[in-house]
Amino acid sequence: MKNLLFFIYSAAFTFMIACSSQSKDSKELADSINSAKDTATSTTDIITVRENEAEFATNAADAGLAEINFANLAISKTNNPEIKAYANMMLKDHGTANDELMALAKSKNVTLPVAMSAENQKRREDISTKTGADFDKAYAKLMEENHVKVLAFMEHQARKGTDPDLKAFAAKTVPMINAHLNAIRKIKDGLK
Repeated sequence: MKNLLFFIYSAAFTFMIACSSQSKDSKELADSINSAKDTATSTTDIITVRENEAEFATNAADAGLAEINFANLAISKTNNPEIKAYANMMLKDHGTANDELMALAKSKNVTLPVAMSAENQKRREDISTKTGADFDKAYAKLMEENHVKVLAFMEHQARKGTDPDLKAFAAKTVPMINAHLNAIRKIKDGLK
């Protein structure tokens, strides 16, 4: 049975890639797989949440992967102790949140991205060319923008979500994201 499921997922994966005229990044691919699972006829293949809930999970996973990736970059490039401490906080907090989200997604048969989206990869490339104070300012600006965006979709999920587990995850994550946003704004103000 496991071999049959593997074959079905492999075939679906190959079919989606072959039918796509443009290559998809990891997040787009996860959304496509979840969309295919949403129309599956076998109860073992179907996701157990609405498609918009699965999309919330892929967005949250992409954001978490990006925060970890950006944090690792910051640790390697900055000499600013506040930026370094903030980046270490990102690794710890987003690592924990990502682990929790992965377990939730697995329980609901939702596929999550395994790498950052092309959009986040571009942002990483853009700031990676900067050095010194210019890097610190670019990283702080990026962290503020990302946390504003993530806070908005987490708050929406916490208020309007229909899956109780994903709704609880979002509600639990909102204070963490808010704390990150306030911390980076304080750091950013000190960089001026």
